[in-house]
Amino acid sequence: MNKYKIIFVRNEVIACDLLLSNEVEFSGVYYYEHNRGNLIFAIIKADSVLGAINIADNIIKEVNEVVFGTLYN
Repeated sequence: MNKYKIIFVRNEVIACDLLLSNEVEFSGVYYYEHNRGNLIFAIIKADSVLGAINIADNIIKEVNEVVFGTLYN
């Protein structure tokens, strides 16, 4: 499984790049950072770019639910 770095602006994916280094370690399928509900980046384990972007979409929904108490489409 590959690792991808996702960059967000206003909780929208603007970049998805394959990480060539295995220096980043975390448990689970993804790790992300946000500031008051504004996503900054995520590192995602996925088989493809499309798979990583699909997981990023789920992260956006998760953050909106936790921070703002509602799901945004």
